[in-house]
Amino acid sequence: MSLSQLINMNGREQSPYMAALVNHLPMGQIALYKLTGDLSKVASYTEYYNCHFKVDSVSTSYAPVSSIEECLGKKERYEACLDLMNKKLEDLGMDHMIKTILNTYPLGVSSGLFHATIRLAYATEGVSYDEKLLEEVSRALAYYVTAYREVTPFYRKISKELVHENMNQLFNNPEVSKILVNNKTLGQTIKALYQNPEYLDTGFLIDGDEENKAQGLLDLCLPAFNHTKSIVVLHCITGLHALLVLKNYFKDFGKALDIYTAAVITHLLTVDGIAFFKPDPKPISLSWPELIAKGSASKAVHTIKFTYSCHELYALQSREDLKQSLINQINS
Repeated sequence: MSLSQLINMNGREQSPYMAALVNHLPMGQIALYKLTGDLSKVASYTEYYNCHFKVDSVSTSYAPVSSIEECLGKKERYEACLDLMNKKLEDLGMDHMIKTILNTYPLGVSSGLFHATIRLAYATEGVSYDEKLLEEVSRALAYYVTAYREVTPFYRKISKELVHENMNQLFNNPEVSKILVNNKTLGQTIKALYQNPEYLDTGFLIDGDEENKAQGLLDLCLPAFNHTKSIVVLHCITGLHALLVLKNYFKDFGKALDIYTAAVITHLLTVDGIAFFKPDPKPISLSWPELIAKGSASKAVHTIKFTYSCHELYALQSREDLKQSLINQINS
């Protein structure tokens, strides 16, 4: 069975949603194949996932739509949106549609705890292996649209060296502290932060070029993950990898990174017991083949995805703290 058969067979029957959660299967399948190149491992993991997780089935009864705007942020219209995306990809092509969605709705990069961006990035990489995974691109685009939640951008810029100092000031801001205490869920907290003018004024972006912005985000996120092992922080890192995969689809990637930075800072503030301090990477003796073997043997889909992201980010920026974070996830 080919990679596209494994992914499409399930994708045609399964929604991207699992009640209030996310169906990680297609992302896990592509990440595992990228790590190992072994279809038998992907097939075995697919069977395991389907036996252990209950994914929502796609609906066969739904009203059609005529525009993307009718589906924006409405997960109940996933199936109708998918029909629309299939038609648009057939008429206009994959690259055109990805560019259209990302540049028309760039504020959606953190939707679904960054999963909408991650699934789209993985799908585009899957097409490079098997063009029949264009189906998965359609599904990923329909998910991006129906899961859509907007980031509220920041405008104040600081140097990369000051991110930890500014993050701690933000975390200890009385207005921010009040919001963190008074809101119970991740979604409620994020919404309240984005609606607070003082928070938007004190939030910050990282000055400099694209590499500087990405390095600053990793400087912030990797120590925070090592300290908390938080699934929210993990997704800030895997989401950054996904955004970098999609880089060439954005008209202004620097602006996309700024939007992403605002989303990351906002998500990090919601993590209980978090602390912000500068990275102190130490040499890791394990090689990448050894780390990939450990990570890809995991049954935890987040560990598989994190292994893939850390490996790909390391290829761009050879940071030992990427290895350390991965080891912490594998051992958790």
